[in-house]
Amino acid sequence: MFGFARRGFSRAIALLGALITACTATQFGATEANLARGRTITTRGADLFTKECAECHGDRGEGLAQAPAVLGPGALPVFPRDSAATGSLAINDPEQLRIRQQTRPAGAPWRDPFRTAPDLFEFLKTHPAKKRAEWVAPDDYWALVTFMLAAHGSAVPAGGINADNASSVTIQPP
Repeated sequence: MFGFARRGFSRAIALLGALITACTATQFGATEANLARGRTITTRGADLFTKECAECHGDRGEGLAQAPAVLGPGALPVFPRDSAATGSLAINDPEQLRIRQQTRPAGAPWRDPFRTAPDLFEFLKTHPAKKRAEWVAPDDYWALVTFMLAAHGSAVPAGGINADNASSVTIQPP
């Protein structure tokens, strides 16, 4: 009888270990393959992401501290989230939610929908660091959009995204 209980306990421990391993193996942010693809398509965009975005959003775009994920699973949703469905505690921070409510005009959406590359381009130009608009050229923003969408897993033209082809590039969930 004790042998049966011992085997049951051993199986339960093994199952618990497998569940813990599965949970810790969850990928956050862009995959290594997509990051490499983004770097290959545009080193300028990759450099800009590292310099301008990674400090808050993480090297993989996984989201850090008070910044949401911008690459990989759950990132760049069509419509903004009013609450965190990503599991990031920073997005549910009551102080941050209060600040957002105070600075957002009544009835205004959190942002325009992300459907195509121009949607992301316009958002990057105006949010969150508007000071960048003073020194970042439009071509640099297109390089950043190209890198981000390639690293996110979206189909990107081989020569990159620009004002002429951007409308045809859709933001696809990874």
